[in-house]
Amino acid sequence: MSVITYTALRKIEATGFLKTGTDISAAAGDDSFNATSTVLTGMLDNEWIKVSGFANAANNGWFQVNGNSTSTKISQDTSTALVTEAAGPSVTIKGYKRGLGEVYQIEFGAEILDRSSDAHSEENQPMADVAAEVILFREEALEDVRTGTLTQTVINQFRELFASTRAGELITFDKYGTIASPDNPLSAQLIVKSYREERENVSFKYRLSFRVRVFESE
Repeated sequence: MSVITYTALRKIEATGFLKTGTDISAAAGDDSFNATSTVLTGMLDNEWIKVSGFANAANNGWFQVNGNSTSTKISQDTSTALVTEAAGPSVTIKGYKRGLGEVYQIEFGAEILDRSSDAHSEENQPMADVAAEVILFREEALEDVRTGTLTQTVINQFRELFASTRAGELITFDKYGTIASPDNPLSAQLIVKSYREERENVSFKYRLSFRVRVFESE
């Protein structure tokens, strides 16, 4: 197995939960969001919601769900600073698998894990028949990865991973480890300007190929 650890920053995977209503209120007493007619069922424990529309800024933002939501209540444990606010404004609550700025891991089987080295240098060839002068700037350790079969759920998280690392954000790459038993996690960057999801037949199973630039320890 292999493991990638990353911070979710872009295109966070949505759950499909989306509620908007003027009957949604915030309660400081138990740090929850409540509704009288809008049905709030559908959020699962530890998933995330993005809330907007409240007049008080403390009631807007990202919150992690604490326990499955009910038809009338979403409890959260991210903030203990909610401000009691009565229903009235149009409030929107959107559900996500993971939260913005939070750290997550993907564990996957790999069919290919090929190490290569890329040297960046400048070569000056003299007029005489002698060896060229080579100035070495740096050497990069690269890993070419091809995953094993992935389900649609894991593909969705990979899409989130790729979107979250477009600007060269650092990840941690553990070539032979698992989440439960790390092996040698190293700081790295994904090199993914574009990628292709190889779909197996007509089933929702995929494989991915991508490259990782690894910063190896001395």
